Amino acid sequence: MSVEILKTKAEQGFADQFQAAKSALPGAGNAWAIGLREAAWENYASTGLPHRRVEEWKYTDLRSALRDAYPPAPALSEALTGDDISAALGAALAGLDCHLLVIVNGQFRPELSDVSGLEGKCEVLSLTDGLGYPSDWLKETLGQVNPPQNDVVVALNTALMTGGVALCIADNAKTGKPVHVVHVFTSREAASVTTRNVILVGAGANVTLLESYVSHGDTPAQRNSVSELLAGDGSRVHHIKFQNENLETAHLTSWMTRLGSDVEYKAFQFSMGAALARNQIFVSFAGEGSSSHVSGAVMARGTQHNDTTMVIDHAVSGCESREFNKLVLDGEARGIVQCKAIVRKDAQKTDGHQMARALMLSERAEYDSKPELEIFADDVVCGHGSTSGQVDDELMFYLRARGIPEAQARALLIAAFVGEAIDRIENESIREAFVTMAQDWLGNEDG
Repeated sequence: MSVEILKTKAEQGFADQFQAAKSALPGAGNAWAIGLREAAWENYASTGLPHRRVEEWKYTDLRSALRDAYPPAPALSEALTGDDISAALGAALAGLDCHLLVIVNGQFRPELSDVSGLEGKCEVLSLTDGLGYPSDWLKETLGQVNPPQNDVVVALNTALMTGGVALCIADNAKTGKPVHVVHVFTSREAASVTTRNVILVGAGANVTLLESYVSHGDTPAQRNSVSELLAGDGSRVHHIKFQNENLETAHLTSWMTRLGSDVEYKAFQFSMGAALARNQIFVSFAGEGSSSHVSGAVMARGTQHNDTTMVIDHAVSGCESREFNKLVLDGEARGIVQCKAIVRKDAQKTDGHQMARALMLSERAEYDSKPELEIFADDVVCGHGSTSGQVDDELMFYLRARGIPEAQARALLIAAFVGEAIDRIENESIREAFVTMAQDWLGNEDG
């Protein structure tokens, strides 16, 4: 195995980690898991971390951003309690009525979780156990759901993944309450966490899945998380993410989703934390008559860097896609939205549209937008748009003229702007929790 291409300290650090730990990683005694890791490592080692000369990463130079490779976080470095989890989430999210799955430093913690009510509807596995003794459905799903070609971050995740959860939701099952997967980082020293979530949604099932990423403390962290979701024919999936990790965190997540026929997939990502965040979303249509609505909100200030990159692949006919993102940028924050929609030659009757809007609260903030359409069919309706601007002076005058103080009027307009995205969440309790989190952000000028 050649790693001569790995030049930086961080790149070589990941190489050293893999070589030192590969015999101790979950699934080390299983030929299937070993094969996945080895193939992924060859992919990573052939190029190293992505940099600005890689088109998809030109706004987020990961090779320069990651100066070092933090060692893996110890699984049980802190004896967390339920109150600790609630404090890390914040009162608004901690109060949700959910099926709860807690992952601390990459390891599923059943004693902090509550899966009562999921019996007969969903099989819940620790991925650590699943890699050692994989079921047939896990073998057919992990690494097989819409894998992006040559994505080094996903490859590095596959090579180094230490845990996460695997969920198999039964055909026609309705989970009722949302399934909340909480990822918590806690460590006394700077550390990395590499997790993999695998979700198989059965035909005709209806599920709301919420993934939260938070920190317990201010220790620097590097997170690389991948979620694979395979939606069976006729299923209804609401997939939501909340990210509010501390400002010493580099946060990399990738969602890989494949939709069967007549699937309704609605996704939303709300990002407020981390010094550097890269949110990758890959959606492919494998069956006709399906729809994918992916939206999100970003609120960033200071020197935060937030990159949302999406690839929507229309491979079959008669499907609909919508992408809608709102960004609020203050200080010297930088927000990026890259969205590529691919319409293949057999994907006639495709209906696709993408829109991104940024509200600039500071002249020093930066917004980069890169909408793309690759269309190889002729009977389609596709479009894209992107806007950026400041708080509307006329609306400010209207509110001030009615006796509303300037700071309050400004907060109302910002909340209304980002609320247009949050309103797309159908689950009322999650929607209200996100509204509360946005208001808290607006009330905290120090971030």
